[in-house]
Amino acid sequence: MDRRTVLAAAAGVGSAALAGCTGGSGGGGSGGGETSESETPTESATPSGEGEFPRITNRSFDRTGDADEQGESASVAFDDDLVTVTGVIRGKNGCMQASLEAAEYDRGADELRVRVTTVREGGDVCTQQIVYRGYEAAVEFAGGLPASVVVEHESMDEVRTVADVTR
Repeated sequence: MDRRTVLAAAAGVGSAALAGCTGGSGGGGSGGGETSESETPTESATPSGEGEFPRITNRSFDRTGDADEQGESASVAFDDDLVTVTGVIRGKNGCMQASLEAAEYDRGADELRVRVTTVREGGDVCTQQIVYRGYEAAVEFAGGLPASVVVEHESMDEVRTVADVTR
């Protein structure tokens, strides 16, 4: 009988020890939900006058055709709740067209990052010359505008920053 009492006591102590290890009271375990919730309010971005942080509500992308001049470029304009990027990207042949790969807002850096790439469209036969394609990307925000915008072009097997604008 004494053996059963000792085993029962050992099982109880082991359970209590494990309960302390598996609880959600912080630590560096895999409880990622608590960590991200506690970090959110301490980010350094400044909210707009209404107490909101900027957030993307809509994105659009238009191809504006072949560029009149050779060379890559991008310009950024800020207006009320809209950031507009107008640019020219180069492609390796006549089948390459401009395409919006990403438009993402980083709240911690208060930065909009726009990446434009080239995609192959059209038939099997393409002119074998470098082309320059125009585009316009528009990103609509609520809660204010980002402090800075970085525009990257990804084409011809490389990524280049073509504009880095701070307002």
